[in-house]
Parts: sequence; C-alpha cells; structure tokens
Amino acid sequence: MSKKNGTVVMKFGGTSVQDSDSIKNVINIVRNTDAKKVVVVSAISRATTTLEIIARAAAAKDVKEAEKQLEEIINRHHVIINELVSDSSLKAAAAEKIINYHRQIAELIKGLAIINELSLRILDAFRVFGELMSSNVIYYAMLNDGLEAELINSQDIIKTNNDFSRAYPNFELSQVNADKKVKPLLAKNKIVLAQGFMGSTEDGIPTTMGRESSDFSAAIYGSLTDADEIQIWTDVDGVLTCDPNIIPDALKLKEISFKEMEELSNFGAKVLHKNSVKPALKKDIPIKILNSKNTASTGTIVNSQLKYSEHIKSVTYKKNIIVLRVKPKESLNQFIFWEMMLNILSKHKPQIDILLSSNNALIIVIAESAYTKIHYDELKNEFDEISECEIVKDKVLITLVGSDLNSIENFEQSVFICNPGMKAESVIFGFNPHSFSLLVNTENCNTVLKNLHKEFFETKSSNSGLFEKITKKEEKSIA
Repeated sequence: MSKKNGTVVMKFGGTSVQDSDSIKNVINIVRNTDAKKVVVVSAISRATTTLEIIARAAAAKDVKEAEKQLEEIINRHHVIINELVSDSSLKAAAAEKIINYHRQIAELIKGLAIINELSLRILDAFRVFGELMSSNVIYYAMLNDGLEAELINSQDIIKTNNDFSRAYPNFELSQVNADKKVKPLLAKNKIVLAQGFMGSTEDGIPTTMGRESSDFSAAIYGSLTDADEIQIWTDVDGVLTCDPNIIPDALKLKEISFKEMEELSNFGAKVLHKNSVKPALKKDIPIKILNSKNTASTGTIVNSQLKYSEHIKSVTYKKNIIVLRVKPKESLNQFIFWEMMLNILSKHKPQIDILLSSNNALIIVIAESAYTKIHYDELKNEFDEISECEIVKDKVLITLVGSDLNSIENFEQSVFICNPGMKAESVIFGFNPHSFSLLVNTENCNTVLKNLHKEFFETKSSNSGLFEKITKKEEKSIA
C-alpha cells in the first residue's frame, strides 16, 4: 500500500483545457486543492487529431495543407496565451515557446514530405507537440496567476519501450528519474506540471502510450510519487451505468473496485484509460473520477475499500469487433498448431479482447486498433494454412461488469429473458467473474443495451446507496 505523503496527482483532459476559460477553471481547481500536487495535462481539444492530419498530409506531399493545419493550431495557442497571460515578460516567454514548437513541426513536415513514409515512430514525433504546447501555455498562465509551479518534460521522466503509439513504461527507469527530478520539487511544495500521453525510449526517442492515455500517465506519476490519490478530471460526473447517449437516464456510481474498473476500461468504457488501474492497484492508490465542469460533484471513487461490492455496476460496449473462428487441421499436431497460431498473431499484433477454446476450435475476438491496421485477408490466408478459418465482421462486444457475476441467482436467464431471440453462441461467460460479454450484430447494439439497462438498473431495485441520478447537462460520454 502506498504510504501517505500528502501528494495528489491531478489529470486534466483535452476538454478541461480546451480554451482560456477552461484553463482558468483548471487553475482554480489546482489552487484550491490543499496538497502537494502533480498536475498532468492533455493537449487542448482536437490538437492531437490535428497533428495527425498534419503528419499524414506531409507524408502525402501535401505540404500546403500541412502548413495550413499547423498555422491554425499554432494560432489557437497564441490566442489562449493572449487571453490568459497579462504579464508582458511571461507572455513573451510563452509566445516564444510556441514559436519554437512551430519551427520544429515545420521542419518535421519538410523532412516527412521528402521521405514520403509515415511510420508510427514519426507519427509519435508529431503527436507529442500537442501536450508540449498545452503544458507550456498552462505553465505561464499559472505563473501569471501567482502559482508556484515548475514545468517538467515527461520525456525526461517516463521511459518506455519502443512500441511506438502504444508504448509501455519501464517503471524502474522512470522511478529513478522521478526520484531525481519530481520528488525534490514536491518537497519544496512546488506544483509539478507535466504532460500526459507521452514519454520516450531509453535513447530519448519520443513515444506515446495510446490515445486518451493521459489517465495512464497520471497513474504512472501516482505510482512514482507514492501519491495519496489520483484525480482524473474529465467532463462527466463519474462512472455511469451506461452510455448516456444511448441511455439518457444512466446513473452515476459512487464507487467501483479496481478490478471492475479495469474490466470496464478493457471492454469499451472511455472514462478511464484501460492501463490506468494497474499502477494504482499495485500501490493501492485510490482513483477519483471528477467533473471539471461540475466541481460540486463527489464523482466516483475507484479503490479496494468498497461498501457496495455485490452489485452489477455497469454495462458497456465496444464497436468494430472482428471475430475469428478457427478450427485446427486434423493433420496438425496440437502443440505445433498453437505455436504457429501464436506466431501469426504476434506478427499482426491485433488487440485481442477474448480468446476462447471449445470443441477443438478457437474463437478470437479482436478490436480494431486505431494505430495498427490489420490486413485481414493476409491474416486469413495465413490461418488457412493451419486451420479452417472464418472471419466475421460488423460485431459489437457488449459487457456487463460487476462482482462475482457467476454467483448471482438467475443472472444468465435474466440476460436471455430481457433479450428474446439472443443466440447462445453469442454469449461469452465464465472467463472472468467480473464480466459477462455478448457478441451482437451492430444493428442490435442499442436495443440490447437498453434491454440490459432496464433489466438490471431500472426494473430490479438497486441498492440506494450505490447509484445517483445525474442531470442532463452532465450526460456527455460513455460509462
């Protein structure tokens, strides 16, 4: 368990820092938090997407379009500086930082247009500028408002492997850096301002840890500083029972366990990055999901100390699911088959959500990756050499999450009763006591979600202490 040292890690996402008013709100939240603070910030809203557009335009030799997009994003940061920073020397320093980043990105555009090949490594080199620019703007805004802040570069702290676009941290190396460069600042009661999403290899090459991974960065900093609490400030009140865009009357949870939150994140809920739970769980650091637009809300706490453990907590979903049904050739030795299958999967690196074995056949459930495009024709051709292989697309993975679901009386029957016509082959149950998954066709997704939510969160009486109603204005993102 993490020892209490009075440190809180506060992460603010893109919508929380999207403009000058939002950043003013962030500064007020930080100022009013009585603790040693590590503040982790994302790029301003849509900045990362714009940088990806710039990179792809440059790789396609459309330098004019790349430069146009660059001018727009640079101007957005200058506007925010002018609105937030009144001190002339601080304003000049902030503007010079953005100008310098402008030059660096422009040079990357020229180089990429020459080589005409956009690798994940180069794409990461573009992406990190979103957080670098936003953190500098916020840093000078903090200084302008009298906060004792120090800006650090997460590339100097968080060391990762070289799996670009989805890098994973080396905690041992990162701990050494944090001990040298972060903890001394906290000891001086400085507000430590850092970037989410990014790190670097041991050789200093920029890496990113996947889209929306600033939550993960906050959890890493929480672990490295032995923080008392990790706060994830977003634009919703907390963890919801379902996507409010589909279920307008979705409820907010007061609490959820680490394991349940990990399942929700793995199976599509976007309120917390899927890797964020592990560092917090390892040191038993509670995570609070809070709303920067509604600071009066108590949010949702994620921890190991629960009052309400025996409940179904939420239903989530993941779109763009590909199902591989694989039956090994009878002539092939079982162990050889498994070795060859794993080699194929290792080569293509799909994001495997579920791998099931039944009746001498395999069901592989794959989520489309935003970073690695799987060539399914090639994948099928390779599997055809060792098996009978069928690839089924246009599926949605719907998952109910809670504690010990397989012990809930009549649970499975209730799922079928509220979804008449559900095929047994669509049910994936038993691989984890915290989750129960259904594979459905895309066109049936919303209907199944509504049926499940009605059955488990509306028809059946939930413990009154676990769930809270939310207002319409807070219904902005999925569970």
